[in-house]
Amino acid sequence: MNKEDYFLEKFIKPCTEICELFPLEVGDDCAVISSSKDVLVSTDSSIENRHFPKDLNPYFIAYRSVAIAASDVIAMGSYPAGYLLSISHPDPTDAWFKDFAHGIRDFNNLHKTKLVGGDLTKGSLNICVTVFGEVQKKILKRNAAEVNDDIYISNILGLGREGYKSFLDGDTSIPNQYIQPKLMTKKDVLHLNPLTNSAIDISDGFLLDLDRLCAASQKGAEISITNEILKTDLEDVVAGDDYILLFTANKSNREEIVKILPKSKIVGEIIEGTGLKIKNSLGKELNFDEFGWDSFKS
Repeated sequence: MNKEDYFLEKFIKPCTEICELFPLEVGDDCAVISSSKDVLVSTDSSIENRHFPKDLNPYFIAYRSVAIAASDVIAMGSYPAGYLLSISHPDPTDAWFKDFAHGIRDFNNLHKTKLVGGDLTKGSLNICVTVFGEVQKKILKRNAAEVNDDIYISNILGLGREGYKSFLDGDTSIPNQYIQPKLMTKKDVLHLNPLTNSAIDISDGFLLDLDRLCAASQKGAEISITNEILKTDLEDVVAGDDYILLFTANKSNREEIVKILPKSKIVGEIIEGTGLKIKNSLGKELNFDEFGWDSFKS
């Protein structure tokens, strides 16, 4: 048995599972999707030294890589039903794959999702995850924000930044939003779905992702940055890696949304026009040189 087949058979295949949506056992050239609903698909690459540190434990590499891909499906009002996993590794070992598989299993068990196929090849360490979710009551898009919508975040900003700093300090205790992102529950996502007009997950920075949502909706936003929504300081609004939900909703839905997401915060509202009007708690205008993470910036 060659190395690729060995690692797949010993460590990855035991993490896979068939179900009604994915009825074919892993082993053929493709996975099969059998669904009466539309299926959302998103893919995300995690590259060593770009999206996760070189010395990160393989358990957290696996968990984080799947979580950040699943976050995109949650942002569109669905939940990860299953995913494909492609792994590029320069020199895999049993010990590395044992920890990596543990991370996969823990994510799958917590979120009731399934690994349904993928690929393994030699190369620089790169984890690519393609995740699937069945469309629920409606698809939440970035282009559907309406004037006077409340702008929400599902949790405070800066948790990813705090987690990354903890990792650099040698602290890998959990919870840590950077190495083991905590996602919204399926129950909360499905209850929130019909109350929401537009949504995006906060991965590259709150301001950058809000700007993307506003641009897609051809609207502007007026927001207030207060200590209540920050974990540490103003850097939290551009740091990224939070993997929480940024969404807009009609003001009439406030009471229901608070019941579903008691940690959520209203940070502003959608307005006519374009661009972001950013103020602090005293009403003073704030300016930022950059809005968030740029993957191609050296």
